[in-house]
Amino acid sequence: MTDINAIPPVPRAPDDLNVIQDGVQIATHQGRRAYQEDLHLVQPSLDIPDARQFLAEAFHAAAKDTNKYRSGATGTGVVISQDFRLDAAFLGDSPVVIFTHDKTTGDVTARKITRDHHASIASEKEKVEDAGGQVHSNGRIDGRLMLSRAFGDAGIAGVLRTPEFVHVDLKKDIEAGRDVYVMVASDGLFEGTRHRAYAAPLKQAIAEGKADTLADIFTAIAHHNGSQDNLTALIYKLPAQQDGDMFIALADGHGGKAAAEKVVETFEAKARLQPKPRA
Repeated sequence: MTDINAIPPVPRAPDDLNVIQDGVQIATHQGRRAYQEDLHLVQPSLDIPDARQFLAEAFHAAAKDTNKYRSGATGTGVVISQDFRLDAAFLGDSPVVIFTHDKTTGDVTARKITRDHHASIASEKEKVEDAGGQVHSNGRIDGRLMLSRAFGDAGIAGVLRTPEFVHVDLKKDIEAGRDVYVMVASDGLFEGTRHRAYAAPLKQAIAEGKADTLADIFTAIAHHNGSQDNLTALIYKLPAQQDGDMFIALADGHGGKAAAEKVVETFEAKARLQPKPRA
């Protein structure tokens, strides 16, 4: 078990974050690269009548806006409705993990609700090849790109732009008095650390009154365990009551941050079209 008090603080670059924005904990760390290509978006208090349609339209627009970008980016978007339904859309390998804390037993469970889109996976390889791409023996499209789905990456045949969707109803957990934490993270957080490994540190943080620093704790653990990638953790603890719908998104660039910037810009423009909830 990882003792959170034995983990040294993650080294901070000038643009790194360790903040709480609209109830969402945000911690970032610039890894070995000369730039931070992980970009995020937090938009609270929206009115989104159809979360899946909203996400589908946002991803379609982002795919169109980045169609000619030579660089690429993952994309993950999560809508948590006012009545605690969660809808997620995802391209690439920036996952969504749900942690549930049973206050009676103290137990914490971790559930990854997305799957990584890697070209080495047989079902993804088949889709890439059906789209005209070639997955080499190293498991990468054109021998270069590990991801089977991403925004951008113009010039690499077979890269898929179609997101997957997942729906989870969290209302029963809230009504049962359980604590629910939703984490959207870049893949660097899982370089050498499986998602279930974060359950024990979360349990310790809750017991020690440090649950409001989870994002910082998790990025520090990933860095301590050898991840050299850029790190971003967005963690939202569901409140007992929520004012409107929450939209949380993350784009992790590869080969530069231009595509990630455009994805987040497009997502933000889509969110601005959603009215505030009616009183």
